[in-house]
Amino acid sequence: MMDIRRLWNQRMGAFTKEALGYTRYIANSGTIMFLVFAFIGSAYYYSQLLDKLPRTYPIEWLIAFLFSLLITGGTVRTFLKEADLVFLLPVEARMGLYFKSSIRYTFVFHAVYIFLLLLAVWPLYTHRMGERAEPLVLLLVYLLMLKLVNLLGKWQEQRLREQGARIIHIFVRWLANAAVLFVLFSQGFMADSIIALLVFLVAAFFYYRALSREPIHWEHLVWTENRMLARFYSFANQFVDVPHRQNKVRSRSWAANAVNRVAFKQKNTYMYLYGKVFARSELLPMFLRLTVIGLLIIGSIQDEWGKVAAYFIVLSLTGTQLSTLRQHYRHVFWTHIYPVPLMARREAVVRVVFVMMLVQAAVLYTAVFVPFSAGWHLMTAPLIGIVFSYMYSFRMLRGKLMEK
Repeated sequence: MMDIRRLWNQRMGAFTKEALGYTRYIANSGTIMFLVFAFIGSAYYYSQLLDKLPRTYPIEWLIAFLFSLLITGGTVRTFLKEADLVFLLPVEARMGLYFKSSIRYTFVFHAVYIFLLLLAVWPLYTHRMGERAEPLVLLLVYLLMLKLVNLLGKWQEQRLREQGARIIHIFVRWLANAAVLFVLFSQGFMADSIIALLVFLVAAFFYYRALSREPIHWEHLVWTENRMLARFYSFANQFVDVPHRQNKVRSRSWAANAVNRVAFKQKNTYMYLYGKVFARSELLPMFLRLTVIGLLIIGSIQDEWGKVAAYFIVLSLTGTQLSTLRQHYRHVFWTHIYPVPLMARREAVVRVVFVMMLVQAAVLYTAVFVPFSAGWHLMTAPLIGIVFSYMYSFRMLRGKLMEK
C-alpha cells in the first residue's frame, strides 16, 4: 500500500536537494554580496525618506496595497508530476494528508515573506500612526491568520474548471483583503471592523466548504506545478545552465524585425541568431522591466551619489541577466555545423550584451536629469554606463565564455 506521507516527503526532499544545488552557484556568482550592498544603500535612503516624509502623508494606502497582493497571491506547491494523472488519481480519496502537507509547506514560506515585508514597512507604519500604532507581534499574528485563510481558499478555488471563475474568485478575495488591511493599517483593531471581518470569514467558510465537494482538478494542479518549476529554473538559469529547462518562444515581430537590420554576412550569423533569441525569449521582458524600474528609482532619488549608485546597480543587474544569452544554442546540433568559427559565437554574445547595455544606459541617463540640477553626476553617469558596459561585456563575460 502506498505511504502518502512518505511520498510527499520524498517529493519535497528531492526538490529541496536540487534547489540547494543551484543555490551554491547563485552564492558563488556574487549575488549575495550585491544584495548586501543594495540593502545597506536602501537602508540609508529609507532613513532619509522617513526624515522628509510628513506624518500626514497617507502611506497606509501603500502598505495595505502591498500586503493585499502578498496575502491574496500565492499558489500551493504540490510537487505533482505528469504521471500522477495516472497513478495517483485512483487514490484521490487518500490524498488528503498529501495536500495538507503541501498547504503547510506553502504557508511557512509565505509566512516568512509576510514577516520580512512587515519589518520593511514597520518604520513607515509607526512614523504615520505614532502612538496609535498596533504592536508588531499582534499585527504579525493577524496577517498570518489572514494569509492562512486565503491559502485555504486558494486551494479550494483550484477545483474550479474555468479559468475565468478562478480569476473572479481571486479578484473578490483581493478586494476583501484590501478593504480589511486598509482599515487595519489606518485605524487599528476596531470592534466594528473585527465583527465585519468575522461575518465575512463565516460566510467564506460555508462557501468554500461547499466548493470543497467538487473533485480535484488534477490537470490544473499539474500545470500549476510545472509553471512554478519553470519559474524556478528560469531564475536558476541566470547563474548556471539548466539543461532540462524549456524556453518559451514569443513572436514579438515588432522587436524581432529590428534584428533584420543586421548586415547579411557570414560573420554576423550568430549576431543575427542571438539577436532573435533576445527579442523572442524572456530576456526582452526582463530587460524592459529592469529599465522601467531603474527609471522610476533613479528619478525618485534626489541625492547625486544615490542617482549614480542606482544607475550602476541597475546596469549590473541587467548585465547579469543578459549573460544567460550564452546558454542558448549550446545544445543545438545544427549550429555546430555552421561554417562559422566558434569564436564568432562567443563574440556575438558579447556584442549583443554590450549593445543592449548601452541602450539601457542611454535610456536610464534620462532619469539622471530628474529633477534637473547641474552637477558632477551628469557627466559621471554616462561615463560609468559606457565603461561598465564595455568592461562587463568584453572583459568579464568574454572571460567566462573562454573558460567553457
